[in-house]
Amino acid sequence: MRLRDFSSGAAIRVLGWLGGAYIRLAWATTRWRVEGGANRQALIARPGPLIGAFWHNRIVFSPMTRLPGRRAHAVISANRDGEFMAAVARGFGVALIRGSSADPRKPAKDKGGRAVYAAGLRALRAGDTVAIAVDGPRGPRMRVQPGAALLSAAAPAPVIPVAYATRRGWYVNSWDRFLLPWPFDSGVMVYGAPLPPPATATPEAVEAHRQALEAALTEVSRRADRLAGRAPIEPA
Repeated sequence: MRLRDFSSGAAIRVLGWLGGAYIRLAWATTRWRVEGGANRQALIARPGPLIGAFWHNRIVFSPMTRLPGRRAHAVISANRDGEFMAAVARGFGVALIRGSSADPRKPAKDKGGRAVYAAGLRALRAGDTVAIAVDGPRGPRMRVQPGAALLSAAAPAPVIPVAYATRRGWYVNSWDRFLLPWPFDSGVMVYGAPLPPPATATPEAVEAHRQALEAALTEVSRRADRLAGRAPIEPA
């Protein structure tokens, strides 16, 4: 059954609560190995804005990676399926930035990308953290869209690539090969080295930053998969 079949606000709230409860259960009952924990600790000790970058298929545990003492914002699409994700995020005390990146092939069709950019920039300049599924909401899988690189350059703010993998989780039959973890499992959480913002916001510098983020996030995802005993998921 598709999430869009649950159209009422009450049903979405219930599903969001159930989703949050499942995430907490899976997180608490998984035996975690953490790699790159020093990268996260360095950011905890460093005040200032931060962008957390995740692939869309590895966002389940993103609320658990937030830095203590920092307000977190999540960019979530404004479509109906995004309502469920927004309900889950609210349960973790995460502020919401609703909207989607503009499709460069359809410049006249704005899905809230300008508003997302403005809200994300305000949050970062206030010293907050913004979490972005950088290939969402429609892909291509594991291909970074330009929004995170643009925000990083404008704020300016570093970007940290984060990925997880679990041994027994299963892949949903979706465009992103979404990894759904199981409770009572073992898993690996990998924090990559933070990528500093580019020195300038020229199109060439932003594009180089985007490519560096794509390569870094692909690498931490492959690393997590291999350590968890999985065949890595490759970009589309």
